[in-house]
Amino acid sequence: MHRHVEVYIDESGDLGFSRGGTEHFLVAALVVPKGTPLAMATNKCRRRFRSSLKGNPEIKFNRCGAPVRRFMLEATSNIDSAVVWSGVRKSLIPARLRPDKDGIWRRVACLAVSEVSRTIRARSMDVIIDRRSIKKVARRTMESGLKDAVIGRHAGIFPPDVRVSHIDSFSSPGLQLVDHIAGAVFQHLERGDSSYLEIVKERIVRGGLRF
Repeated sequence: MHRHVEVYIDESGDLGFSRGGTEHFLVAALVVPKGTPLAMATNKCRRRFRSSLKGNPEIKFNRCGAPVRRFMLEATSNIDSAVVWSGVRKSLIPARLRPDKDGIWRRVACLAVSEVSRTIRARSMDVIIDRRSIKKVARRTMESGLKDAVIGRHAGIFPPDVRVSHIDSFSSPGLQLVDHIAGAVFQHLERGDSSYLEIVKERIVRGGLRF
């Protein structure tokens, strides 16, 4: 892995605790060398599946059929990348923590990013999050938590420089690619369908459920 990396993170599952909610909540991280031309993958996908993607501003796992999903995951597998994910079984989250949905999001994201930092040696990390994933007022707390998670578990002698950015996923190929990774992990955990996760299994360096 290169000295300067970009870490794209996205979630799958919901943070509701009603009967109709998901069983799991997870955050996936896609790590690539800084400057990797990720738009090549999404642009090629749009050209190949032009008719089925018509009218979609971004390529989302839950809006696409199996051919598009597989294409995006194969594209991820074919680039210099690493995948990390962390998740929780929601039934094990203590009742006192459940009302703080932003806090749960932050905790799981920090677990994922700390595993990235523990596994991948880098001089700098740009962490990119979908702006719509968390409320505006919670972003500063999220940024601080992610930086602490990286610095607290870094693999090298010196901690990397960390910058956290919040951008709209429709303008970010990296966030659209990691959305498919999160979707693949979710299908594995929630549906028992590992077919999508198998596509990127060679890129997964860390992954598991945490409490």
